[in-house]
Amino acid sequence: MKNAELLLKIDKALSAIEPMLTSTWPNVQSIHRQLVWCRAQIAGEPSEPKQGPLTMGLIATREFDMWGDKPELAALINQIQRVVE
Repeated sequence: MKNAELLLKIDKALSAIEPMLTSTWPNVQSIHRQLVWCRAQIAGEPSEPKQGPLTMGLIATREFDMWGDKPELAALINQIQRVVE
């Protein structure tokens, strides 16, 4: 996958996640933080140091696929994580 294509996928995931950002949903904050970090790495922009292994795929599967109504978003986030790793 080309970087431009990956950046488009990350931007799509971010636009879906950002309306869900609330202080009462820390798992979505974690996914958002990891997507922002991935975007910076792919775009060659400065970013925070990596906080550990990427877990956004697992969190997304749990939050949006198993218990939620957004399996497409979970699949997109998992795809992004696989490519970045």
